[in-house]
Amino acid sequence: MRTLLSTGLALLSLALIAQEPRWASPPKLVVGIVVDQMRVDNIYRYWGNFGDGGFRRLVREGSFQRDVHFNYVPTQTGPGHASIYTGTTPARHGIVANDRYDRSTRRTIYCALDASVTPVGTESSRAQRSPGQLLATTLADELELRTDRRSRTVGIAMKDRSAIMPMGRMGDAAYWYVGGDEGKFITSSWYMKQLPKWVETFNEKRLAAKYMDQTWDMALPRDRYHTPLPDVNPYEESWGNGIAPSLPLDMAALSKGGTNLSLLPYIPWGNTLTTDMAIAAIEGDSLGADHVTDLLAVSYGSIDELQHAMGQRSVEGEDAYVRLDRDLDRLLTFLDKQVGAGEYTVFLTADHGGADVPAYLRDLKGSAGYTSMVELRSWLGGRGFAAAIDTIKKDQIYLVPSAAPGTADAMAKVLNEHPAIAYAVSADRLLEAPEFSGYAKAIANGFMRQRCGDVVFAMQPGFLRSYPEWDGKGSDHGTAWNYDTQVPVIFFGKGVAKGEVLRRTSITDVVPTVCAIIGMALPNAADGQAVPEAVQH
Repeated sequence: MRTLLSTGLALLSLALIAQEPRWASPPKLVVGIVVDQMRVDNIYRYWGNFGDGGFRRLVREGSFQRDVHFNYVPTQTGPGHASIYTGTTPARHGIVANDRYDRSTRRTIYCALDASVTPVGTESSRAQRSPGQLLATTLADELELRTDRRSRTVGIAMKDRSAIMPMGRMGDAAYWYVGGDEGKFITSSWYMKQLPKWVETFNEKRLAAKYMDQTWDMALPRDRYHTPLPDVNPYEESWGNGIAPSLPLDMAALSKGGTNLSLLPYIPWGNTLTTDMAIAAIEGDSLGADHVTDLLAVSYGSIDELQHAMGQRSVEGEDAYVRLDRDLDRLLTFLDKQVGAGEYTVFLTADHGGADVPAYLRDLKGSAGYTSMVELRSWLGGRGFAAAIDTIKKDQIYLVPSAAPGTADAMAKVLNEHPAIAYAVSADRLLEAPEFSGYAKAIANGFMRQRCGDVVFAMQPGFLRSYPEWDGKGSDHGTAWNYDTQVPVIFFGKGVAKGEVLRRTSITDVVPTVCAIIGMALPNAADGQAVPEAVQH
């Protein structure tokens, strides 16, 4: 008996020693999906209109984090994609805005602009793009290092910044869309000298022209949609040329016979083309074909373009979600077949949320409206600061070089007395007081002295900057209020523990969680934490 017991214990011990940790068998492919301008409540509101294979499958079979927030401002596309994939905030990765103001030239600089690179696949200057302004490594960078450059890392999006930022500086490829009469995916010499054959073959299909040569009508009966507003309402921008913002929409008329394909990103088929390209990349680049982990970063931009024009409550916006749900179903089904069910990991999130149309909220007696930057500057001028202001850009005030010492602090103090301002702080205070909390902490997390202004302020919740030609129509984002910061995070597939996470987490926790699943180093500036409830261990 004693011998049998000893033998059993020995076998058990050997079995425990032989059992490999889960991260020793990582997924063949990680697919990062970012939905541009998606609030978490979009999942709740539209749940009944989703099929079983898209958002519902991800939530039911994955880990759904329901209280995730961006922990900085500005909540914009460039900073959002950079923050998701670096695991840190603009204060550390350097992408502080889509367009930042440069003091030396007194001009704005686009976050992905790079005049030193040349176009590939086009002659358009829209291909002069690179990650050159990004200062921290991303998941793609670290995966390349982890696998001794054997991984394939590819970014795909309508917007160049959305394809580029996830790839960091070492990623293999980023492809983005150019419209006009081209309607195809392009890249720059940062990544390659010419497009791969599979991309050329994909572009030759002219899918953009085919998608624009049709009528956009509702995918579901009208009574299935949740908006209380009529299809045509005063809070939406028109399509131009007298074309009302309503469905059905003659997209062929917008494309002018295929000569104007720049509007594709504004309709649901921009997301469909992105899915087509993602599937083509999985096949063409053999992503997930072996046991070396690859990365595909996909960003869906059409939701953002639509909601900028029509707000959060439009029929067109909800219809775009219904159609995106079907595209996700198609992508997941393809991954099951091509890579293998249970052999890949997906995470889905958003680069920021978005505000309701302030005019709509105001008409409901809500506290909302528009704040004029021209009037704000005049108000400051009336308090002795006229000569000190160079410009006001995106909730930041830049002072002239000759401004007297202490001007920024004095201006911030005065701004905090303005009824439209929720909070204002000078750059010096941000740098000297890292213990900030609340909105001040969000401002500090998004602030880099070399690339930002002298005074940073936040408007009251529900208020947007005034643009007279657009006031009352469409919406925007960029603040640290919940409608801009709270987004979904869903993990799905290999290495993921199913369930819901209800405690508050941060967007900077996404990549540390992926790194825990794969078994690899964090990006060099990452300060988020892995979410243990989402990881099998």
